[in-house]
Amino acid sequence: MFGAILAAFVSQPIASGNENNFQPHRAFYKMALGTSKSTSGIVGVDGRMVFEWRSVCDGWVVEQRYLMRYQKEQGPATVTDTEYSTWESKDGKKYKFYVTNKLSEGKDDIEGVAIRSTEKKMGTVYFQIPEKIEYQLPKKTVFPSRHTFSLLEAAKAQKKFLVIPVFDGSQLETAVSVSSVIGRKKTMEEPKKNTILTANYWPIRMAFFSSASDETAPSHEMTINLHENGVASALMLDYSDFTINMELVKIEKIADPSC
Repeated sequence: MFGAILAAFVSQPIASGNENNFQPHRAFYKMALGTSKSTSGIVGVDGRMVFEWRSVCDGWVVEQRYLMRYQKEQGPATVTDTEYSTWESKDGKKYKFYVTNKLSEGKDDIEGVAIRSTEKKMGTVYFQIPEKIEYQLPKKTVFPSRHTFSLLEAAKAQKKFLVIPVFDGSQLETAVSVSSVIGRKKTMEEPKKNTILTANYWPIRMAFFSSASDETAPSHEMTINLHENGVASALMLDYSDFTINMELVKIEKIADPSC
């Protein structure tokens, strides 16, 4: 499905060390309720996520699907089934996204393209579905793969904070501001147990601030253990009144393309 969206001629930048160390992979996570305040009304969460991140000759492809069921204290459970497919050019200039949300109430699709100038550090997102609408991207906006590489660059430089606008296409809005706190490098106790995971990783706490809200508090937060090769060995989603733990249960290597 991505053949039609890959640009025929994209200038190839020299890859950073983090891109060279990147391990294309398919990861499987199991979801479970972490903590829950009485005000949340959530008494149980279960689900699973499959996350695939791979390199193609001129871009990065991410395909993700997660199925999650929220059990409420009162009323029936709510089921969310989301499929997310994106292509991001390696020069950081173009990003295409396809999102399908299957909710208990129905189905929502989001589709579009974002184009930015790396020279002017500005850009525009063009939504095509569910409606045609344009948003200007804030200066220095990056797309998801580049954001992950930027986190690794900051972590290896022993920086503690990284604040940057990120656009992923999951909502009908412009980029969100992502504020990240980077913890000290840690080493896995049993790195050989999973040969894909590198021994060293950084715990990173990210807060997401929506451009569509006037609230000073983040819409949600996420904590990940990010390894040197771009693999996340554990994640925790924090929605203020409840949290969701995501445990890595299986991971597979994906071969690099022959370009």
